[in-house]
Amino acid sequence: MKFNKKIVVIAGLVSFVLIGIAASKRPNEFKNLKVLPKNISEQTLDTVMHEFTKALKIDCDFCHVKPADSTAEWDMASDEKPEKNVARKMITMANKINKDFFKATTKYGDENAVLEIHCVTCHHGQPHPEMEEEEEQDQKQQ
Repeated sequence: MKFNKKIVVIAGLVSFVLIGIAASKRPNEFKNLKVLPKNISEQTLDTVMHEFTKALKIDCDFCHVKPADSTAEWDMASDEKPEKNVARKMITMANKINKDFFKATTKYGDENAVLEIHCVTCHHGQPHPEMEEEEEQDQKQQ
């Protein structure tokens, strides 16, 4: 009888530990990832997003819909803003340049990606970088 109680108690404790571990490991629940890897880690996704904000000197609401109610959660999956699709095209372009011209084996969103060109390569802290010729023409017209 004493032996059976020990087994029941140990089995119960093991069950609680396993349930606790399973509950603490959230699977990535990112929705609407079309260019970045679907199995991207939260840390890697944060790194990529922070690179965008630094390279373009923008905030999250440049591409993502900011809720009107400050207590509401952001709808990061929404494609309401056209800038999000532009960002996808830019990621695809950068991945292609890195692969075709620099023989890169990693892409944006890969864990520890090694890339030759990044957003900042062209943007230099501007959301809409101008071409030098366009800037010179604008200055001449003024």
